Amino acid sequence: MANKFENRIEKLSNTVDTDIVFITDPVNIFYFTGCFINPHERLLVLIADTDTRETTLVFPALDQEVVNQSATVTHHLPHKDGDNPFSLIFDVFNSKKSVAVEGSHLTYDRYLSLLDHFNPEGIHRADDELNALRGIKNDEDREKLQEAVDITEKALFDLTEWGVIGKSEKEISEYLVTQFKSYGAVDVSFGPLVLTGENSALPHGVSGDTTVKEGDFLLIDCGVITKDRYVSDMTRTFIIGEPTTEQRKIYETVLEANIASIEVSTAGTEMRKLDNSARDIIENAGYGEYFTHRIGHGIGIGLHEQPSLDHQNKTPLQAGHVITIEPGIYQAGYGGVRIEDGIIVTEDGAPYNFNRFPKNIDSIILSK
Repeated sequence: MANKFENRIEKLSNTVDTDIVFITDPVNIFYFTGCFINPHERLLVLIADTDTRETTLVFPALDQEVVNQSATVTHHLPHKDGDNPFSLIFDVFNSKKSVAVEGSHLTYDRYLSLLDHFNPEGIHRADDELNALRGIKNDEDREKLQEAVDITEKALFDLTEWGVIGKSEKEISEYLVTQFKSYGAVDVSFGPLVLTGENSALPHGVSGDTTVKEGDFLLIDCGVITKDRYVSDMTRTFIIGEPTTEQRKIYETVLEANIASIEVSTAGTEMRKLDNSARDIIENAGYGEYFTHRIGHGIGIGLHEQPSLDHQNKTPLQAGHVITIEPGIYQAGYGGVRIEDGIIVTEDGAPYNFNRFPKNIDSIILSK
């Protein structure tokens, strides 16, 4: 009986029209083999024969033990420092005339190396096929993604008990990392981004020495990587002390946009509708110019996967898509609010929200 990795290779082979597929992104290699390696400057590539369905992992010889322990592949092709790994590849695959590559990942230098064996017309892109395959999650994925979210939210709950007033963005970020790992995370998926006061108006700012004080928005965007390499990505914005009328209006507007976008996240809905439904609410409240990014993106074993939920994407959502919904309002010199949840599109109607951390305004007011 074929395992999940063999099934994935089978599906990929059925969608590309080349002799082999040349996969170079370590996250994609993990998806197809169960083995994660950071090759640094060395060559790491999974080669899938679309006829035989056999797979060959080309990897730095120093990672042999990792491959032995975790890679589900047909053949190993290690290379030592000083070897020309492409010569090894062409020796094995000398009869192949066409190859599909990850155009968004393969470096130009390595593309030139492929030209030593393949004609330019024999080199094609497999990005769309790879993205489509990884974009649809099953029940196992759902369970493991929930684990990542649960770890993240436990740490965030701890933070609210620990207290934030008078602490710096860096201190809070470091505290969260410690708590993530105490609950079983192997690493953070990014950041965390901890931005207070005026800094919260920077959608992708960097946590610094600014301390949290009464009257601030405190924006925290964070996520983890689990032992199974699934990731989370969530944002909550807190208000420190009693909110002003303007803070309340901004927060409630973003919350309404978040909820509205989640509600339309059903199978068959054009992806742009998710962005438009949130954007309309923010624009009607008078803050349209301050919502400066798309509504969300895919997530799974990668932090930013397909699909891209932008205002021009007419592609319909499918059951199994896991996406973020993260509207925001960012006013330079004042502050910003973003509320982000991760959801999975279901077959039977309403989307499933992985996040349980409260987001109503009374729940996010912090007094310590």
